[in-house]
Amino acid sequence: MNDLPTGLVVTHVTAGGPADQAGMKSGDVILTVQGVAISDNFGYDAVAVHFEPRKPVVYQVKRGNQTVVLNVQPGVPLDWGLFIGGVLASLAYLALALVVAAQARQDVRTRLLFWFSAAVAMELALPSLPVIGRPAVSALADLGFYLATGVQIGLELHLVSVLPEPPEWLHRRRWIVAVYYAVGLTIGATLLLLYTCDFFGWPFVTGDTSAIRSILLLVVMPLWAMAVIGMLGWKAIHHPEPSGRHRAALVLLGNSPWAIFIIATTALDLSNRPWPTWMERIEPLILLCFPVAVFFAISRYHLFDIEFVVRRSMIYAALTGTLLLLFYIGVGAGSVLFSEFVSGGASVWIVAIATLILGLAFTPLRQALQGLIDRRFFPERHAMRQRLTGLAGELAALGKLSLMGNHLVHQLREIFGLSSATLLVADPRSGVLLTLASTRSDLGEDFGLSFLLSPDDAGVRLLKRSHRALPAHQLIERSASLAQRLHAFDVAVMVPVIRGGTVIALLLLGPKASGQRYLAEEMDLLNLLAQHVATVLENARLFASATYDSLTGLLRREAILDLLDKELHRALRYRRPLTVGMADLDHFKETNDLYGHLVGDALLNRVAQALQGGLRSTDAIGRYGGEEFLLVLPETDLAGATAVAEKMRAIVEGVSLPIRDTQTIPVTVSIGLATVGHGKDAAVLTVMSLIAEADRNLFRAKQAGRNRVEPAPGPI
Repeated sequence: MNDLPTGLVVTHVTAGGPADQAGMKSGDVILTVQGVAISDNFGYDAVAVHFEPRKPVVYQVKRGNQTVVLNVQPGVPLDWGLFIGGVLASLAYLALALVVAAQARQDVRTRLLFWFSAAVAMELALPSLPVIGRPAVSALADLGFYLATGVQIGLELHLVSVLPEPPEWLHRRRWIVAVYYAVGLTIGATLLLLYTCDFFGWPFVTGDTSAIRSILLLVVMPLWAMAVIGMLGWKAIHHPEPSGRHRAALVLLGNSPWAIFIIATTALDLSNRPWPTWMERIEPLILLCFPVAVFFAISRYHLFDIEFVVRRSMIYAALTGTLLLLFYIGVGAGSVLFSEFVSGGASVWIVAIATLILGLAFTPLRQALQGLIDRRFFPERHAMRQRLTGLAGELAALGKLSLMGNHLVHQLREIFGLSSATLLVADPRSGVLLTLASTRSDLGEDFGLSFLLSPDDAGVRLLKRSHRALPAHQLIERSASLAQRLHAFDVAVMVPVIRGGTVIALLLLGPKASGQRYLAEEMDLLNLLAQHVATVLENARLFASATYDSLTGLLRREAILDLLDKELHRALRYRRPLTVGMADLDHFKETNDLYGHLVGDALLNRVAQALQGGLRSTDAIGRYGGEEFLLVLPETDLAGATAVAEKMRAIVEGVSLPIRDTQTIPVTVSIGLATVGHGKDAAVLTVMSLIAEADRNLFRAKQAGRNRVEPAPGPI
């Protein structure tokens, strides 16, 4: 209705409504209601507050040149079909929200779907018709509708942007998400302000704002619908993976009826034509399409990979409902029983105490039964959770970082039935991630560059931000260098191990040997495992960093010198043979300058493994500095040491580091030896003098053409 100087003009009469049944027509001007003169909407609302259902109200209206008296009976019978449809739609969105709530909240898609479904469920639960005699209820319903509309605009635009998975461009342009919510909240706030000013008669906006609100909604709603359909349609056509196109198409299918309905009703409103009765009745069914499509996408195409959660949640819901029923039966039966045997005030206290005991027992009983359900209905998942929980304790008992790494990757391969598992550990100083352990049988072929990751790699940064396990294909899109390494080692999932906001390790997990995909429950268990082992690995890593070089895995300079000092004292005291060697990579500086430090580090890593592989169990090797390595060969004379060194030189010569598909870097090493003698000058022999002699022989090897072993002329 619109204000006129002499009354209110009726702009629309709902077919079959009380006004239509009383004979009111569009264009009538309301002069009085119950004898009270009406000049504006506020005056009408003041009279309408006193309306009572089914009690006739006398309207005096002006129709052309005539004055007509009409008896309007407020209230309409409940449309049970429309009511049930609305209830079902509200419950469907509520069920969708509850199912998603059971999923891990780290996934932005599940968070958005939860809040969007909850907002729609709340909106559908609001009364859609004015409540006679209760204008405050109707006002709150309208305010709730406007607020929910603004929130839903931002949430749904954000949601369809990250379906079927978050795109790369959205990470680079985060401001787009802020625009979604800014637009939605601005629209909602504007509608709220206009309605509030109209309802309370505030001076900020004068007159009836219903026309402004209607125009705003007529513009916003179809634009919103077309934006949602456009984004989903683009993904359903252009997504690179067939499963992604299928998932986007299903959500598009669920949203299309709503979009068509919005556009059709907007066209009717713009042409001042009333909605057909059938259109009002199918609105709840149209709203049901979205949750039905999402449930189908979950079950058929694993949209959020939560079908296991759905099954378990249904069992838990039935369990909780049964316990609640038994609880109230127990309370009721107990009250009757005590009232039979105990009278007076004592019965009240006894019933209260019994109720308290039942209440305290409810939670532990429910938890015990849920544990029983996990063991009986989901024994594989329960056993897996138990094994992973115990794995963290097993690691702590091993003590040494290398033993921990080997045990962890082998156990993960066995528990999940994986083709491979690899653990990278970060250097405490540089943060560079280096291979600690792997189950790959061809580790010697693919080791080195493939498992040497910079902490600044885009994929590593994404893992750090997400703080959860991610499929490899999401990381491949971020980093070309990481993509090459993951492809070479057939990595399916990467799990970050984070401590204090720092990535201290990465688990690289291959696909399952059975060909099955990783379930959401398994990804959650991997995240839980990463949290449990973070502290254990961090402590072991810090301890190992004081003894072992993080890049090569060999003894640090201080540790190898300390070991050499002990061996030298033993050799001199008991007059036993001892030889040391200084090994240096040939042309390492040129390689480092030409290919970069990352390739240089990989080269050092490969050579260190090769040198260590050529040692006997009694020998030791450490990184002396840069590309130099110190060999300690106890109980070995010069001839024996020369044979060991030649073996090590040959092993290194057979190493090549692949850097491109067809290009490799050749590697050679020069070694200088020095052995301990037991002559008259042996008493003054020191560690540094022994190393200096080996270093002089290393220089001779370099001068003689490199890639050779140069023994000492004789003992010193």
